[in-house]
Formats: sequence, structure tokens, C-alpha cells
Amino acid sequence: MVKITRRSVLMTGAGAAAMLAAPGILRAKSYATQPVRLFVGTAAAGSNDLVARLIAGPLEAMIGQPVVVENRPGGATTLAVGLVANAKPDGHTLLVSSAAAIATYVASVTKPPSLVDDLSHVAMICDGAFIYAVHKDVKAENTRDFISLLKSSPGKLRYGATGTGGGIHLSGALFQQKTGTEMKVIQYANAGMRLTDLLANQTQLGIAGAAVLAQQINSGALRPLFVAGTERVNLFPNVPTGAEEGIGGLEGISNWFGLHGPKNMPPQISADLHGMVQKALEDAKVKEGLAAAGFFTTPGPREELVTRLETDTVLTKDLVKTTGIKIE
Repeated sequence: MVKITRRSVLMTGAGAAAMLAAPGILRAKSYATQPVRLFVGTAAAGSNDLVARLIAGPLEAMIGQPVVVENRPGGATTLAVGLVANAKPDGHTLLVSSAAAIATYVASVTKPPSLVDDLSHVAMICDGAFIYAVHKDVKAENTRDFISLLKSSPGKLRYGATGTGGGIHLSGALFQQKTGTEMKVIQYANAGMRLTDLLANQTQLGIAGAAVLAQQINSGALRPLFVAGTERVNLFPNVPTGAEEGIGGLEGISNWFGLHGPKNMPPQISADLHGMVQKALEDAKVKEGLAAAGFFTTPGPREELVTRLETDTVLTKDLVKTTGIKIE
């Protein structure tokens, strides 16, 4: 299982030490009367899990009840969406979502619970671009070389994803569409299996959050090509963006995360939680932890999350239609 570096340290922000870990975060008058369950739609040690555990500590300090992160992988994040959608809308059951849940819903033939339509939307937490990196033995020193290699042998090189129609799958599909190239996608049950095959050169291209591939890039096992965002990332300031390499529009699929509750959650509870998230995003430990993982905080009104959900849905529908990606 692949673990993000420093995760064990970041987890100490939760639990009884939360108040000490977040000085300056004051406990608000809380709605909570029992522990709060914070669901994550992926296994432990991924980016979604990291983000949830980072904000759990400050939220716990403000709510005044334990905030327990529960990993419920399944259905490419839709299992967790469904569990929260069917929970009592009293603020005791929440979800840290990722963009993958939108893609999964749009690409599904039989529709699972919808992140957009079946939940309340509280706040954006953070955003981050995918980084593209190739195995060290791939004969491509840069993005231009890689595109030429793909065009010389269409369909022979492979990239790994975790979930048909998920963010990584769609990012790779969008890259192929933008560059006129062809690759084969290999689906994996989790990020650990995906990385194992990438390091063994069973797949040649890795697409992931910057922190997920940081150790392997720094060791020379992988060679970074570009960042699929509008700005370079702090972890790899010398790695250009896709736009700098002549591939615009890849930033439309990014590695963002938000907080949600069941639909029809009382407006005051949603407002209280939104305020708590804003305070949590001001905490130095949260900022440092997210930056170390290649993310930046996205404080702002609830409407920014709603807008992101809407724009991602439109983009994903167009991409699914043109590529023919389906989840049966």
C-alpha cells in the first residue's frame, strides 16, 4: 500500500490533541451532540484520505465532538456518496469528496448516488493539479518527446487509473484528445497497485497528485513531464505546466476536494460547518500539510463549490460523450 510521506505526522492533528495542534482556532457553539463521521470514498493513504485527516483535527476542536474519518472505498467513490446521501441530515455525517465522484456518476450507465444532486454542498477545501511522469526507461526526456513516441507507436504505451471514468482516467483521455495520441488505460483497485506496476514499467505513464509520485520522481525512478494545471507546483518548481508545453485545457480536470453533507441539511448547520472549514484552512498545520502534498487551500463562499460542481459536470459530460467512456 502506497502511503503519502508524513501522513502519520499529519494524523496527529486529530483526536484529543486537536486543540493544541490548532492554536487560534476557537471552539464555536456547536450543533453536534455525538461523534461526527467523516466519510472518504477511497482507501487509507491516498490524497482524499490525507485531506480528510488534515481537516478532521481543527473541525473536531471547533465542533467539540470526535470527528472520525471512515474510509469506505467502493464504486469509484460512489459507495461513500450513497452512505452520506442516505444519512440523517443533522450534520453528524459528512463527506470529503473529490472530483472523481462527478466523473464516475456521469460515466455510469446505471446511475449511482449523485454527488451533485443528492448531497448538500458545504465548502471547497483545496485544489491541486495532476502531474504526468514516465518510467525512467521510457525514451522520452520531455513532453514533446513523449508525444512523438506515442504517435510513433499508437496504443502500445499504457497508463494506470483507479476507476473507469475517474479523474485520472479522464485526464489521460483528455490528454490524448488534445495531442492526437493513443494510449491504453489499465484500471487498478487502488493507488498502491497502480504505482507498483508503474515502477515495474508495466505501465509507462503515471498520472497522480504531485505528492503521490514525489518520492519516486526524486529518486529518479520516474521522470516528470508536466503539471496539468495553470501553475507550477511547489514540490516541483522546475516542472512546466501543460500550457507551457503547448497543451492547453488540461487544468479543467484537477485534484480538488470539498466538504458535503446529506441533502436537506439545515441551512444553519451548513453555514456553521462552512465557517469552521474557513477557519480550519487558516491553520498553519493544515496549510503546510496540504502544500506538502501539492495542494493549495481554496477558502471562499459555498457558491464556489457549487460552481465547480456545475462546470466539472459540463466538461465531463462532453469528454465522456466524445471518448465513449462508460461504466457498465
